[in-house]
Amino acid sequence: MVKPDSALRRLMRETGKLLQPYGFEGAEPTWTCVLPDGVATVARSRTFRTFTAGQQVLSFGFGCWGTPLAWWEFHTWRTERMGLAPTPIESAPALGLLPDDALPEDPATLWSVRVDQGHVFPEDIDTIRAELPRRIHTCARRALRLADPANYLEELLSQPNPTPAAQEAIIVLLAQRGPTPELDAALTAYLSTTPAPAAQALADYARTRTTAAV
Repeated sequence: MVKPDSALRRLMRETGKLLQPYGFEGAEPTWTCVLPDGVATVARSRTFRTFTAGQQVLSFGFGCWGTPLAWWEFHTWRTERMGLAPTPIESAPALGLLPDDALPEDPATLWSVRVDQGHVFPEDIDTIRAELPRRIHTCARRALRLADPANYLEELLSQPNPTPAAQEAIIVLLAQRGPTPELDAALTAYLSTTPAPAAQALADYARTRTTAAV
């Protein structure tokens, strides 16, 4: 019989080994891969403890996200303007602008481990261990894709009604390409719906980035 903490530690060690071939480093609950144009992150969710008909159940899952370097630089610039300490790029949080760009919260997406008298059900751990490689490989590939600014921008532009936060990211990522009609259109749409001075600050930042990109 295995206690929950021991079982989870073993699963996390296996997770780290599965991520190593992709270039991820770190230890649970977060593994990162820092690339020239961004950082890819795979992370374990917090553990949820519930009781069903007197049976304790532990649930957890994995999430992944990518943070383009251009967005992290903008976030750092804005944070420093507020007098706050910047976040290291290897600790860059999820932008949360895409449907799967965060840690999972939906119980349907989580694994469940039953606990009886302080020990886990071996069959539940076996099930997770069998499914773990596929889940981790999917997360790793997804995170690496989103760390690429071009891929992240492509997915943002495919949204029919981008939120103001998504509009900000689109502007920042477009600005890295230099002056373009697409950037002008994005700035016009953003400035028409977002109150100043926040909108103007982003516009000024974007213009400095387009100048640097030329």
